[in-house]
Amino acid sequence: MVKEYGYEYDAELQKNIWELTEGKTSKDKLWGAYCLRSGRDALKAIAREYSPRVAFLPALACDSMVFPFGLYGHTIKYYRIKKDYSIDLNSLNIGDEPAIFLYMEYFGRTAISDTELAKIREKGNVVIIEDRTHNLIWERSSSFQPDYIISSLRKWLPVPDGGLLWGTISKPFADDTSFSRLRLQAQCMRHEYLQCGDENLKTEYRKIFSEVSDIMEKDEPSAISAYSYALAQRTDWDDIRSIRRKNAEMLMSLLQESSYISLIQDKPGFSDLYVAFTLKNRDVVQKRLSSEGIFNTIIWPISDEQKAACDVAKATEQTMLAAPCDQRYTVDDMYYIGKEIVRVTADVNR
Repeated sequence: MVKEYGYEYDAELQKNIWELTEGKTSKDKLWGAYCLRSGRDALKAIAREYSPRVAFLPALACDSMVFPFGLYGHTIKYYRIKKDYSIDLNSLNIGDEPAIFLYMEYFGRTAISDTELAKIREKGNVVIIEDRTHNLIWERSSSFQPDYIISSLRKWLPVPDGGLLWGTISKPFADDTSFSRLRLQAQCMRHEYLQCGDENLKTEYRKIFSEVSDIMEKDEPSAISAYSYALAQRTDWDDIRSIRRKNAEMLMSLLQESSYISLIQDKPGFSDLYVAFTLKNRDVVQKRLSSEGIFNTIIWPISDEQKAACDVAKATEQTMLAAPCDQRYTVDDMYYIGKEIVRVTADVNR
């Protein structure tokens, strides 16, 4: 068997569910949310609801957050974030024109107060969207209710597709399952690779993972596959919260021992999507760890325009890594990868 940490989820085909759901999508809701193909599709569904207007997005935003608004003709303006990953309100120049305002709490850090959100709503004609991809599994601490809340589901579960959208949508969703089918194929190939170590399988599934998202750039937002919906319904979320919190706690305690590493999430139980941190010589450290089978994610490759708009976004893009702490792994796994991250980082920066 091959032992790797991080990267995309692997999966075994659940044949009993597959036989009932193959080629189908689901229009049922989960926790009161529309279930779509991805978080990107959730944003596409919102973006197409409105005639072109100005979309205010954080400068620290991946292409999945930016692309949907450009697709439907909105003008994109980036605002700055501070070193604590809260919004620099001086850069958020929402006027009287129709607007969309998207914000997110990076790794559980508060982005903006309820008071400030209420002030934005008072301007009128502003669509307010909260992205909860980083803290989906934890109860919202804010009492403010935005117009929409979205999240990626497939970052939390080994499902081939999935995004959540709370709010009112008037237009129907497509019924595409090609994205889900291809990702499931890649997940199953990765599972087989981890069992047998066949490098040809690794080459094939990596190619699929790298190219399959292009499907979502060519069509309307789609409903979730019935296969993924069935898996999400069967998920024990309390178990996931418990495992991720314990894993994050172990990993954070180890990374805090390094003078070269700065954690972004202060303590477990607020995000636990990954354990994100910044360090010098990030690319060298990542390469060294990857050669050992420890894959730390670089979450936000961002554009030159975004870097120019915000120094914190630029610095984060250049120095951040995100270590896995999900339910695939045990506390012992976290002990191993934490020690290795600390060791390699010290060796590179010595």
